[in-house]
Amino acid sequence: MKYWCFQDGFGLDNLVALQRETPQPGPGEVLLEMAAASLNYRDLVVMRGEHGKAVQPPLIPLSDGVGTVVAVGKGVVDFDIGDRASPLFLQHWMGGAPPANLEVGRLGGPLDGVLASHCIFPAAGLVMPPGHLSDAQAATLPCAGVTAWSALSEPDPLRPGETVLIQGSGGVALMALALARAAGARVLMTTSSPAKADRLTALGADAVIDRNATPSWARAVRDATGGAGCDRVLELGGAATFNESLKAVRTGGTVILIGNVTGSTAEFFLPLALTRRLRLCAVSVGSKQDFTKLNGAIDLHRIEPVVDGVFDYDDAPEAFRALDQGGHFGNICIACR
Repeated sequence: MKYWCFQDGFGLDNLVALQRETPQPGPGEVLLEMAAASLNYRDLVVMRGEHGKAVQPPLIPLSDGVGTVVAVGKGVVDFDIGDRASPLFLQHWMGGAPPANLEVGRLGGPLDGVLASHCIFPAAGLVMPPGHLSDAQAATLPCAGVTAWSALSEPDPLRPGETVLIQGSGGVALMALALARAAGARVLMTTSSPAKADRLTALGADAVIDRNATPSWARAVRDATGGAGCDRVLELGGAATFNESLKAVRTGGTVILIGNVTGSTAEFFLPLALTRRLRLCAVSVGSKQDFTKLNGAIDLHRIEPVVDGVFDYDDAPEAFRALDQGGHFGNICIACR
């Protein structure tokens, strides 16, 4: 098998292409020949060595991927040779409340990820993606797709007629846009350029706010909602956007904490939340049960994740650079074959 690995440290200078003997699955395990992998902002954090002491080299990066079953171990009954499957981001969270040791089961750190020609997983840690998706599209689901699903489902599901604000135009944001529209919600979005605004409108966003032209975009959100504010905000930005999110949500509304692209430490005026009975809820991807529900919704509504581009396997470092530059629209993927 071939694989990319942060071998002697983190940073792209330490991301090297290696080879070793292809492993064989043991009891209850499945061997996947990987077809595609997808990058998330989290992968940049890992690349920079900023994901905490538990994530250490040597490490195969990336959590999101899809492959074909080429071998199964004794006792595996849910998968056959030739089936297509995606691994769970959190390999040990099957459903219900998250386990106390949530972080230890994450692919792409601390567990080896999917940027390889072959990977072995427990059969319980796999699901079959919707059949109408390409390999690159299916590869985006384990982390980005499930995160979008959880952000619209917790602590209560988004309901028809409600208004949701979604930040940005990355993989989580665009999947959330598609899912929210399928749920019958009104969708407002923020973005960084008129060109991206046009593309978001074409995908069905009801209103798009250019945050560079309108830095205090919470006022624009309130104007678009008759002064009330939106029911839910998907807070993907982090420190630089958090306070605007609090101002943009209605009294009694919910802010879903997802990302920290603009920084990890935020200060805010407590009465913004206290006096208006706001709910702050963080999501950490989701369980196998969530992934299965997401796949059902994607299949029912024929949703297709947006893929900005697919890099060749040998050009994997360039995919990291493209993500770091931030000009992408949707998901950046890597072909593993």
